[in-house]
Amino acid sequence: MLIVMGYGGPLNEFFLQLCDDGLSANADEPAYSSLHEPTGDWRDIATMVRRLGDLGIPKLDDRRCRRRQRPTRNRIVQRALDGGVTELPD
Repeated sequence: MLIVMGYGGPLNEFFLQLCDDGLSANADEPAYSSLHEPTGDWRDIATMVRRLGDLGIPKLDDRRCRRRQRPTRNRIVQRALDGGVTELPD
Protein backbone atom coordinates (compact mmCIF):
# COMPACT_ATOMS: atom_id res chain seq x y z
CA MET A 1 0.00 0.00 0.00
CA LEU A 2 1.22 3.48 -0.85
CA ILE A 3 0.21 6.43 1.34
CA VAL A 4 0.46 9.86 -0.28
CA MET A 5 0.01 12.72 2.11
CA GLY A 6 1.15 16.28 2.38
CA TYR A 7 0.27 19.92 2.59
CA GLY A 8 -0.80 22.01 -0.39
CA GLY A 9 0.35 25.55 0.26
CA PRO A 10 -1.76 27.23 -2.45
CA LEU A 11 -4.90 25.47 -1.18
CA ASN A 12 -3.89 25.88 2.47
CA GLU A 13 -4.90 22.33 3.36
CA PHE A 14 -3.57 18.82 3.85
CA PHE A 15 -4.29 15.94 1.49
CA LEU A 16 -4.31 12.18 1.82
CA GLN A 17 -4.49 9.29 -0.66
CA LEU A 18 -4.14 5.54 -0.15
CA CYS A 19 -3.27 3.44 -3.19
CA ASP A 20 -3.49 -0.35 -2.96
CA ASP A 21 -1.40 -0.92 -6.10
CA GLY A 22 1.49 1.47 -5.48
CA LEU A 23 3.07 3.58 -8.21
CA SER A 24 2.59 1.25 -11.16
CA ALA A 25 1.64 2.83 -14.49
CA ASN A 26 -1.50 0.69 -14.51
CA ALA A 27 -2.61 1.78 -11.05
CA ASP A 28 -6.32 2.18 -10.52
CA GLU A 29 -7.94 5.09 -8.73
CA PRO A 30 -6.81 5.53 -5.11
CA ALA A 31 -8.57 3.30 -2.58
CA TYR A 32 -9.11 6.47 -0.53
CA SER A 33 -8.74 10.17 -1.32
CA SER A 34 -9.36 13.20 0.89
CA LEU A 35 -10.82 14.84 -2.22
CA HIS A 36 -13.85 12.61 -1.71
CA GLU A 37 -14.47 14.27 1.66
CA PRO A 38 -14.82 17.96 0.80
CA THR A 39 -16.70 18.71 4.02
CA GLY A 40 -13.76 17.61 6.19
CA ASP A 41 -11.59 20.33 7.72
CA TRP A 42 -8.43 19.47 5.79
CA ARG A 43 -6.77 22.68 7.03
CA ASP A 44 -6.35 20.93 10.40
CA ILE A 45 -3.65 18.23 10.75
CA ALA A 46 -5.88 16.47 13.30
CA THR A 47 -8.33 15.61 10.50
CA MET A 48 -5.61 13.75 8.60
CA VAL A 49 -4.27 11.98 11.71
CA ARG A 50 -7.82 10.96 12.68
CA ARG A 51 -8.61 9.68 9.18
CA LEU A 52 -5.39 7.62 9.11
CA GLY A 53 -6.46 6.01 12.39
CA ASP A 54 -9.94 5.31 10.99
CA LEU A 55 -8.27 3.58 8.03
CA GLY A 56 -6.11 1.41 10.30
CA ILE A 57 -2.81 3.18 9.55
CA PRO A 58 -0.47 3.37 12.58
CA LYS A 59 -0.41 6.80 14.23
CA LEU A 60 2.11 9.15 12.71
CA ASP A 61 4.05 11.74 14.62
CA ASP A 62 2.14 14.83 13.48
CA ARG A 63 5.12 17.06 14.29
CA ARG A 64 6.59 15.85 10.99
CA CYS A 65 3.57 17.27 9.19
CA ARG A 66 3.82 20.70 10.76
CA ARG A 67 6.51 21.84 8.33
CA ARG A 68 4.03 24.20 6.71
CA GLN A 69 5.15 27.00 9.02
CA ARG A 70 8.32 27.33 6.96
CA PRO A 71 8.48 27.12 3.17
CA THR A 72 10.29 24.12 1.72
CA ARG A 73 10.69 22.45 -1.60
CA ASN A 74 8.51 19.46 -2.39
CA ARG A 75 9.86 16.26 -0.87
CA ILE A 76 9.01 12.67 -1.54
CA VAL A 77 9.79 10.38 1.36
CA GLN A 78 9.16 6.74 2.04
CA ARG A 79 8.36 5.99 5.68
CA ALA A 80 8.69 2.47 7.02
CA LEU A 81 6.51 1.16 9.83
CA ASP A 82 9.64 0.89 12.00
CA GLY A 83 10.10 4.67 11.74
CA GLY A 84 12.82 4.66 9.06
CA VAL A 85 12.67 7.40 6.42
CA THR A 86 14.12 7.36 2.90
CA GLU A 87 14.00 10.50 0.75
CA LEU A 88 13.24 9.66 -2.88
CA PRO A 89 14.25 11.76 -5.91
CA ASP A 90 11.51 14.02 -7.24
